[in-house]
Amino acid sequence: MRTIRAFADMTMKMLLRRRTIYGISIVILLALLGISRVPSFDVGNEGRFILDFGMFGLEIGALLLAIGLAANLYPRDRESRVLLPLLAVPLSRAHYLLGRFAGAALVQMASLVAGCLGLVAVLAINGYAVPPALIPAALLLVVEGWFLLSVVFFFGFWTSPPLNAPLTVLLFIISQMSVREFVSLLPAASGAMKVIRLLLPHMDAFHIKDPIAHGETVPLLYFAVAAFYGLCYTAFILTVGLAVFRSRDLR
Repeated sequence: MRTIRAFADMTMKMLLRRRTIYGISIVILLALLGISRVPSFDVGNEGRFILDFGMFGLEIGALLLAIGLAANLYPRDRESRVLLPLLAVPLSRAHYLLGRFAGAALVQMASLVAGCLGLVAVLAINGYAVPPALIPAALLLVVEGWFLLSVVFFFGFWTSPPLNAPLTVLLFIISQMSVREFVSLLPAASGAMKVIRLLLPHMDAFHIKDPIAHGETVPLLYFAVAAFYGLCYTAFILTVGLAVFRSRDLR
């Protein structure tokens, strides 16, 4: 555990020195400021409009951060020939993956929390109430971001960075489709499509911006179950990614 913590700290410091995290974070904050200036054409629902689109912006930000932070980590380590020395003595492959993931996850979480605070500030500045459920909803977006981060690491072990991004985006889109929408892609094989959709992640469980924007009460138990589901699926993807990583010949 100490080895993973030390490597995660090194990864976090390395990522914070890059301009990628700051560029994406600035884009998120500028988008939140821009949303408050877009007319909703309904004065009574303007606060709901800002909250709805603000949460959507944070969701897209989680996707961009996952790709921007992790897509190049493993390929760059391998191409720069720092991977073999790391794995030769101080780290196992599991330590490497968990350390890199933990460091990137902390940086991603900090950026998303900053974006959530920015959304709270935008609502407050414009005189709208901040829903109490906004904070747990933002934490669900952090869990979603960690899941996307694990997907990027998984794809990174057997694809190139230019292919990693579209594959992650494709899974992001598919994971938000309902069973009916997914089956409609290939109606001739509806049974197989249903099974595939049930096995794929259901990221729609993390998206509760609509009930929050409409003032509906979301039980805390739902937040807990959705977060547990996301963390379990993240652990599963990391386990599969580790199996792929262990099968790779690094020479």
